[in-house]
Amino acid sequence: MNAWSRADIIIAYALYCVTPLGKINPSNKVIQQVAEIIPHSVASIVMRMRNFRYIDPKVSSGLKNVAKADRMIYEEFKHDWGSLSLEAETLTGLAIFDSSPLQGAKPLSSLTNHGRVSRERHFFKQAVLAAYDDRCFISGCALPQMLVASHIKPYSQCRSEADRVSPDNGICLNTFYDKAFDRGLITITPSMKIYVSPIILDSPQDAFTARWLASLDGMVLPPPPPISAA
Repeated sequence: MNAWSRADIIIAYALYCVTPLGKINPSNKVIQQVAEIIPHSVASIVMRMRNFRYIDPKVSSGLKNVAKADRMIYEEFKHDWGSLSLEAETLTGLAIFDSSPLQGAKPLSSLTNHGRVSRERHFFKQAVLAAYDDRCFISGCALPQMLVASHIKPYSQCRSEADRVSPDNGICLNTFYDKAFDRGLITITPSMKIYVSPIILDSPQDAFTARWLASLDGMVLPPPPPISAA
């Protein structure tokens, strides 16, 4: 059995972050590709990825034999999402953050833009969508073309890389609710209660606005899904 290096664990954790929990399995094409690059089998990589579920304080399931090295990488990511996620792509040479469990990942060199900011944004998007199982947190919409990884704290107000790149600062919404959220027409409190802006509630409403926006006021959402390093 080959020992896991720090680089191997960084790759496994980055892959864990951008993979929906239900797709961490041997049939995942990206995991198969990674197994051809690092000295570990598909089954070994799957087990390592599942280990991270046990470290996550929001997740009760997972394998119990978590290595100290896994915990260390987990903590490192919490403080340096950008550099470590980019390191994972560089180490594999794969565009992991544009990949699909069914279709796999293209070579990183094939991208027209693989600058740091671009790759960080792709990582953020993939990690947030994976955490929310590719569904809008408010409506449940699962149409990929309609989903957006929104920043809870607006991107323009993020003063640190942690805020800009951390999946903890993200929520998956459909394009309609993303725009409403971005414009301050709806807010979500830490207790997961939705408030609709008086701009909407105190103004005449058409049928669409009344049904899909005003009606959200006071709604309490379920607890957010576990995000990799909350």
